[in-house]
Amino acid sequence: MVSAIKYFGVFNDTPVKNDDVSKMTVNQLQDERTRLITVMDALDAKGDKMESAELTQYKDSVDRLEAVVNGISNTHVGLSERRAALMATSRIADATSGLVLDLSCGISARPSWEDDKEKYGFKNQQEFLGSVINAYRNVRNPNAVDPRLKLHVMDTLGSDEFSKANWEASGITVPRGFIDTVMMLDPEADRFTGLMTRIPMTAPIVDIPCRVDKDHSTSVTGGFRIYRGKETTAPTMSTSAMEMVSLKAHELNGAAAVTNQLMADSPISIAALINAGLTQEARSYRMEEFLYGNGTGRPQGVLDSNNAALLTVLRENGQSTSDIVNGTNVLKMRKRVWGYDNAVWVASLDLFDELATVHIESDNNAGLVKLFYPADTANPDRLLGRPVIWTEYMDGISSGDGNIISEWNDNFLACINPTQILFGERGTGTLTRSIHVRFLEREEVFLFTSFDDARPWWTSVMTPKRSGLTLSPFVVLSTTTA
Repeated sequence: MVSAIKYFGVFNDTPVKNDDVSKMTVNQLQDERTRLITVMDALDAKGDKMESAELTQYKDSVDRLEAVVNGISNTHVGLSERRAALMATSRIADATSGLVLDLSCGISARPSWEDDKEKYGFKNQQEFLGSVINAYRNVRNPNAVDPRLKLHVMDTLGSDEFSKANWEASGITVPRGFIDTVMMLDPEADRFTGLMTRIPMTAPIVDIPCRVDKDHSTSVTGGFRIYRGKETTAPTMSTSAMEMVSLKAHELNGAAAVTNQLMADSPISIAALINAGLTQEARSYRMEEFLYGNGTGRPQGVLDSNNAALLTVLRENGQSTSDIVNGTNVLKMRKRVWGYDNAVWVASLDLFDELATVHIESDNNAGLVKLFYPADTANPDRLLGRPVIWTEYMDGISSGDGNIISEWNDNFLACINPTQILFGERGTGTLTRSIHVRFLEREEVFLFTSFDDARPWWTSVMTPKRSGLTLSPFVVLSTTTA
């Protein structure tokens, strides 16, 4: 098949007087016909928006096409095309004999050769490729193959030899293999849950008492006071305030139905496939909630605005949009994190090149001090000594084509101490099966359920004894500048 792209590279659109048509060879006439059709198709697309010069060009192209078609009609190619058209008309007449046709709506016919040469009756390349795809789908039924494809392509294989490509002969005897392993992309591993503080849930609701000790200005223990006094002086009585954090086992579920016939005939264990899929989907759903859940009927995410202990660090005054993260941002986040020895940095891979090059200037301009260290055989990627968790559940900073976008969401870089998150799971996820739910449909239903909850136990940020900066286990960098 000859692609229309060929003609754009070989022929230009400079008008030529029509009297040169009689001097052209058959190949030149065919090429000129293709060129003219291409030009007119482009002008047709403009419709009533054609300018005066374009309308004149369109008229000249139509006139010239008429001359070219007349020139081709008396050549051996034109006669062959006319013969093919007559044969097609004859076949249609034979196929529709005895039928009553309603021609009141009008019929317009366009010979296939007007679209392009050597397309074998196909209007365009898309139609040809579509027939090839359908032929592959009907590999065991040659009669379902498009007649145009069978006439001009498949029959070129010949009929006097056996080959696997000759479907009507020996080709149908070639077996097709099947591998009973499903190729799949394993979702991101859960690197959060194992770092949280586990709370056994022996009941649907578990209350955890907490000491109110986040204001250290007068007491670091929530109210207890210590004094120095004389031997006979009675100390002032003090007490500690308490509060309650509750974990409620919220249900997480998903279902899938499969026909009994598929269960019986598939060489792959459909039950195992469904179990793996629903379990992985539940894990993904839970990981996103650990970050963004609103706490209503679901876990409380550490980066959600309802987390009262979330601490936001602003980017530097005058920091440009293109300077997404710099060394000063990282240092200011680090000094606000409570329990940094147990903290992890969390970011999308969009931020990799930004963090990999983050640095600060050393004293006396002695050089640069890098803050990021790439992974080695013993350690993951680290920022200021703590692991970096690259996760798709953090907001990215780039558009799909890799270009940095000027407006991104706040949750693109965070430093979290996950030990300050309480995680409770009532039992483990279960997959149950039923043949009764959709019995008449002859389907078996699989139901996945699990019950869990997670939330920070901090109800406020911490005020240190003397320092003016508050601290939190959950620190996020804002897109807003100071």
